[in-house]
Amino acid sequence: MTAVLTTLGVFLGGMLTAALHLNRQQRNTTANLIDGRRIKVLCIVKGPRTPSWTRGHFVIESGRWTWEPGARQDSPFMLPLDVWPVRMRPPAQGEGRLNHRFLVMECTSAEGAVLIAALHGQVEHVFMALTRG
Repeated sequence: MTAVLTTLGVFLGGMLTAALHLNRQQRNTTANLIDGRRIKVLCIVKGPRTPSWTRGHFVIESGRWTWEPGARQDSPFMLPLDVWPVRMRPPAQGEGRLNHRFLVMECTSAEGAVLIAALHGQVEHVFMALTRG
């Protein structure tokens, strides 16, 4: 019985530590954004002509945004400048590469539909940057 209680205590302690860390990280990101400092949000995007998801960073600085494609990509996907969010949703069943904690933002652009996925708590910053335009 003691082993079960010890295991349960360690498990709950780990969950509490992870929750506090993620909450602090989100508060720091929000504070940096409010102060006008540069923030980078890890995103996974899929464009109208790309067959797979591509990693990169959505960078927000002084009210402007830029896209930095991942370093290990042969032909990096460049996020269109006219991308506009339409709706947010959880990952669909067929989007197996995406973490279950991600939210997917469906967007439109002149090139076609673009999907942007980021962690819950960070995708909101991307959404606000895109809608401020």
